[in-house]
Amino acid sequence: MTVEPTRGRSFGAMGTQWWIGCDHPELLPEAERLVHDMEGRLTRFRADSALSELNRNRWAVDPFLAQVVAAADRMRRITAGAFEPTLGAQLAGLGYDRGLDEIDENHVVPWTLPSAGGLVIGVRGDHVRLKGPGHLDLGGIAKGWTIDLVHDDLLRRGATRVLVDGGGDLRGTGPWAVGVGRDRAVLLDGGLATSSTRRRTWQGAAGQRFHHLLDPATGTSSASAVVEATVHAPDATTADALATALVVAPEPTLACLKDLGASAWLSDREGREWTTPDWKEAV
Repeated sequence: MTVEPTRGRSFGAMGTQWWIGCDHPELLPEAERLVHDMEGRLTRFRADSALSELNRNRWAVDPFLAQVVAAADRMRRITAGAFEPTLGAQLAGLGYDRGLDEIDENHVVPWTLPSAGGLVIGVRGDHVRLKGPGHLDLGGIAKGWTIDLVHDDLLRRGATRVLVDGGGDLRGTGPWAVGVGRDRAVLLDGGLATSSTRRRTWQGAAGQRFHHLLDPATGTSSASAVVEATVHAPDATTADALATALVVAPEPTLACLKDLGASAWLSDREGREWTTPDWKEAV
């Protein structure tokens, strides 16, 4: 995705490049600090993160983690499990147990893990508890949720025109002209997110290819015909989760979009592209 040029602040976080722009540039340093703070709480690649503490101890107290876990569990229910945040152990078992820039393709040793289904998530206030086997992975929603957090914080602190871009996942108050896919564009005033099996891939020890979007029924990389999905939704949290779910299980997830005020652009392995009927492009 590409956006119209304007002044802003660029930095790296959550394994990708961020860009934040608004009409009050003095607010941007605090916006960047907030992104780094959320990364430190929500990543599963740091032993001292709130998420790692939760997976290790089966409980944690953190207000931000609690909000993201509650949002993930809500999207899990809405999509009937197409968006599934309980696959952290499966991802690690396939070799995605560290940032992708640290994965040595020659030494990834995948093994078979059971599919998800036994992990129960409980959120009460700032307290989060896990019961049953498995680990949480918030990779399909934490970035979108953080984008919304930063966007809303900038508006609260006085900005009136805002765009937060976390590696191509966006939340804007504008509108903003945004490029999508090949030769497409939308006017963004809300959230936009893309999930793809073309990126974040690695090779297993036996030469097989893996990607980070897992099928809950198999516990391994999804073999869906959809290889890329972009979702336009009222907020980036919803867009992020739905884009992931569309790649994993397109048909049941498509049925969820209208009720959530979302629309989508999709692409399959043959390079064919299509959109939902209410997808609106910039003229």
